[in-house]
Amino acid sequence: MTRVNAGMDKVLSVLTAIAVVAMMLHVVAHALMRFFLNSPLYGTNEIVSFWYLPIVALLGIPAAHLQKEHITVVLLVETLGRKVQNVFLVFACLMGALVSVGFTIFGFQEALDKMSMGATAGVTDIVTWPVYFLVPLVFLVLAALYIVDIWVVARTGDADNDVRTDEKAEAEPQAEAESLDETAR
Repeated sequence: MTRVNAGMDKVLSVLTAIAVVAMMLHVVAHALMRFFLNSPLYGTNEIVSFWYLPIVALLGIPAAHLQKEHITVVLLVETLGRKVQNVFLVFACLMGALVSVGFTIFGFQEALDKMSMGATAGVTDIVTWPVYFLVPLVFLVLAALYIVDIWVVARTGDADNDVRTDEKAEAEPQAEAESLDETAR
């Protein structure tokens, strides 16, 4: 399972990086053309705010989940036993999956509405409706990730199913052992 998670994490990271680099190049080209040629690129502000930024922000949500980078408050839960922690984790994942399914349904309905009206960016004729379909897609993926987390915890009883490649998983215990050896000296 960790290889699938790591692969999905790489895909999301690459897509996000491509969007960030494209946005950067677009903005720099816009500024240079405006300054040197007095002819800015048409609709740069709209393209950045309606295309690039939603892609970067939305793809970051499942990536953060895969990397276990969401904010968690463990003040009470970490003092409980492993089985009780797993119950809380399954409950939290179930709630996350339900909310994600709700966002998927609402986002899909909103995307269909935007598509039917041919939504554009403000007063420009730049088409924006296709980006709205990213919302249900991202939250569907997030709901699936929550369900996979529930399945992993129910099957293995391990709440710490980190996204690791085999190299990282093997290197961490070795690094810990070396650290303990150094402190013992």
